[in-house]
Amino acid sequence: KPSLSNSQFKVVFTEAKSLQVGDLLFRYIKDVNPKLGLIVSKKYGNAVNRNLFKRRCRTCFQTLVKNGFSHTLIISPKKQKITWAEINISFNKLIGRINA
Repeated sequence: KPSLSNSQFKVVFTEAKSLQVGDLLFRYIKDVNPKLGLIVSKKYGNAVNRNLFKRRCRTCFQTLVKNGFSHTLIISPKKQKITWAEINISFNKLIGRINA
């Protein structure tokens, strides 16, 4: 399962580099076994909206991992109702900035 355990989450959160791309804040650290953590507060919206955001982020992350992405991420939204297109654009820009 590609989600972070509590202890892994704490390590990544404190040691990772952070980068805001669009309306998403990414904390990332190089890792042989990439995993994903999400921080989505109730300020983002109701449970339906929060879960939709998380599903979309997981889908983008799984696509990245299949293409050889080797970083563990923690993602936080910086505004409400981020669209699927905005999430995709942010992930693509993240790849460019990390690999640059």
